[in-house]
Amino acid sequence: MKITTRSQQGALRLPATQISNLLDGQMTLFLRPWGSQDFNQKFIDEVTHYLSSAQADIDVTSPFDFHENLTSLSNKTRIAMLLAHDYFLKVENVNEFSVGFEATIFFHAKNELAWSSVGRFGLKKIQGENVNTLFEAGVDRDDETLLPVQLVGIEKEIEIQSGSLIFNADIQLLLYSTYQGEISTRPNGSDPLVIDAKNSECIYWYSLINAD
Repeated sequence: MKITTRSQQGALRLPATQISNLLDGQMTLFLRPWGSQDFNQKFIDEVTHYLSSAQADIDVTSPFDFHENLTSLSNKTRIAMLLAHDYFLKVENVNEFSVGFEATIFFHAKNELAWSSVGRFGLKKIQGENVNTLFEAGVDRDDETLLPVQLVGIEKEIEIQSGSLIFNADIQLLLYSTYQGEISTRPNGSDPLVIDAKNSECIYWYSLINAD
């Protein structure tokens, strides 16, 4: 996948978002730590270990159930997120807060792209002149200070946004985070997609994802 990333900060700043291309290009991880970045690699290890095993062995076991409303690939990204959550909750943060993560996992197999996401992220599907929001989390907190909406590894219960789609060359995906504002997308036919903030005070980060 080809990824183009932009951001705009203000007096308040989003933590840096690390983008990792893993498992021979099948997996892309967007990881935003609230705390030390020293824990990033452990998060990556937890997620990639399960997903690589799950792809190699259809009968790989997990302490978490599959959701019937999700595809097999979506369930795998969801379980990978839950395993990382379980590790940080029970090991790194068991006595005191060390780190929490906002994260989005994409996994690409054949023509299906599956995802699971936790935190202040939204996802838009752009196809021609049509723009559809697949999910959006965190904008209801914009009357508060810039804090994480939800973090992997902190509280026992966690809400995960999961899904999948057929990812063809005519589709673009926009993964984004905003605070006190919105970003607009203006498809222009054959011209490059225009993405900008609707107001100058908006703090944002986005990655535009193309299949090739």
